[in-house]
Amino acid sequence: MDISGDLSGIRASQLQELKALEDIKTEPSQLINPGILRELIQLTRLWNREIAVYLSRSGRLLAAAVGRHAQVTLPQIKRRSQGKHLRCIHTHPSGNFQLSSLDYSALTSLELESMAAVGALEGKLTGIQMAFLREEGPPYTLELSPQDWHHFDYQDCLGSLSSFRPAKSKKVTPKNARERAFLIALQDSELDTYEDLLELRELARTAGVDVVGELVQLRRYGQSRSYFGRGKLEELLHRLQESEANVLICDDELSPTQMRTLEMETGLKVLDRTGLILDIFAQRARSREGKLQVELAQLKHLLPYLTGQGQALSRLGGGVGTRGPGETKLELDRRRMRDRINHLEKELKQVLQHRDVQRRQRTRSGLPIIALVGYTNTGKTTFMKLAMEQAGSRSDIPMGENKLFATLDPIVRGIKIDSSLEVLLSDTVGFIRKLPTQLLRAFIATLEEVQQADALIHVIDASHRQALEHAETVRDVLDQLGCLDKPAITLLNKIDKIKPEDEPELEDLEKYFPYPVKISLTRGDSLKPVWEILSSLLKHE
Repeated sequence: MDISGDLSGIRASQLQELKALEDIKTEPSQLINPGILRELIQLTRLWNREIAVYLSRSGRLLAAAVGRHAQVTLPQIKRRSQGKHLRCIHTHPSGNFQLSSLDYSALTSLELESMAAVGALEGKLTGIQMAFLREEGPPYTLELSPQDWHHFDYQDCLGSLSSFRPAKSKKVTPKNARERAFLIALQDSELDTYEDLLELRELARTAGVDVVGELVQLRRYGQSRSYFGRGKLEELLHRLQESEANVLICDDELSPTQMRTLEMETGLKVLDRTGLILDIFAQRARSREGKLQVELAQLKHLLPYLTGQGQALSRLGGGVGTRGPGETKLELDRRRMRDRINHLEKELKQVLQHRDVQRRQRTRSGLPIIALVGYTNTGKTTFMKLAMEQAGSRSDIPMGENKLFATLDPIVRGIKIDSSLEVLLSDTVGFIRKLPTQLLRAFIATLEEVQQADALIHVIDASHRQALEHAETVRDVLDQLGCLDKPAITLLNKIDKIKPEDEPELEDLEKYFPYPVKISLTRGDSLKPVWEILSSLLKHE
């Protein structure tokens, strides 16, 4: 029997007493064997902590958890896949035997057969309240006094609940049901407003996930093994039960140890920031090159997390984090995965050779190449569409979506501005904060459009509270690509959303970046000032 929770200060011999209870069987008619209950009450008095145990329908003790008063964390049962019906029985050291809202939430979210709260005060039973999960309607609740509980027939009670969940029934989830994500992050200061978590929330929304909760901790209290500290981890487990989340998403890139620890502690699929971004890329990739790049990045990201069969890939149960061209290949073993990576790299090299031929043909045309760069969701695709429309060209580009990474595959279109200026305009994937180096390398082929460009148009969402930080992220990526010295125009977009009190920040952006142009692309402002500056820059090249 597994024993988890807060075991600090408890003697090994006492834990062995708790573990020895697994040898005592509970009869089908009993809620719990009287001998087991007596020992749980005595240990509760001795430790002054709650104790929770799981019992199977056959009466076998499967697991136990120990916690401070009102903070016991219900463990996840690995053998749930066997289809066993589980009941949870836990003690309250205060003597209060009333079920809490958290108990009812756990009953539902963990799909337990029943939940029972045992009042234990000074080593004596004060009463029992229990609730049974029903197929429809609220749980069925009843109370048992210290004298009556011995005569209670658990099996008979199950049989009398005509609407009780059938033995082989499973929770049915609609095919179009969205996953429920809980977000976690570490912040550097208590004064942080933590804009990063707002971005993570937007990433989750883009991936098609509903956010049902968030929790942050100061970075100095974080742990290298479990990401969160022990106390915050216990709080997280309670919050997960209350929110009924089924996926945990972290704002940082997790180490293999942190990933495994969080999976074991929560029993949920765990996804880090990189995995979430890759899932979005997998949904957005349309070209063969884009799909190859996504699959390659997925496999390289997953490879360090493989530690063997079973638990190592337990998080891959479908949904967010497993979509895209690599979906059916994510459960390959290490050797086959490395072979697949080598194959993809060779295949991608051939695709890149073809792209290089196309690029040389464009170069021979003599037209200057202008690359649109910027943070994700700043309006790059909207700029390209508006540029084609104002130039009188028929636009085959869909309007950019208000989502992160709406564009993944590069788009190149020729635009004749006037009789003296014709350019090749390239729309590229948006940049983002905390972009791992391996992810940047995986998409270097796409970003080669930026490296080959004669000039850049840096699109900034001037209305965003972190516009300057986002712009600096773009400059950092351009520096990694060796493109920081290229001639560039700064497009301060979405000025129609700027409030009067934010005008000083807009003025600071104008002073900070070269050749600023204030504009609202959705409003359809004229791009003539952009082309005039661009023409001047190209003449001086």
